[in-house]
Amino acid sequence: MGVYYSSRPILDRKFTIEESLLQDQPINENINELEVELSNLVEATVKAILIARETQKLENALVIRDELNRLPNYLMKEVLNGVILNLVKIDPLLCRWFVLDIFLRDAEPNGKADVAERINLLIADLRSP
Repeated sequence: MGVYYSSRPILDRKFTIEESLLQDQPINENINELEVELSNLVEATVKAILIARETQKLENALVIRDELNRLPNYLMKEVLNGVILNLVKIDPLLCRWFVLDIFLRDAEPNGKADVAERINLLIADLRSP
């Protein structure tokens, strides 16, 4: 049985979050549900990135990037921030690779440098006693 990557969890989570906003529930319930869904989306994305590393196929990583870019901008930023925080703890080099070389592949050099600096600061914070 080979490694199989599917982008469906990312898309499914997106629709679940949007549907939660439309339901007639108290705001606190919606916020709690949204936090859980966002956490699930970040976790699914991190797992997909780990699988992409195992397969060592650039195409898998690019699919993850493309799916993240399909999310509304505010949600994509939240997910990416969560992914960065999680990946820095798991594997800082993998975090740098995915964020700088894959996700920001076509970004301006100055933008990449700013994000690289932020990742470096997170890594330094984790290493400090």
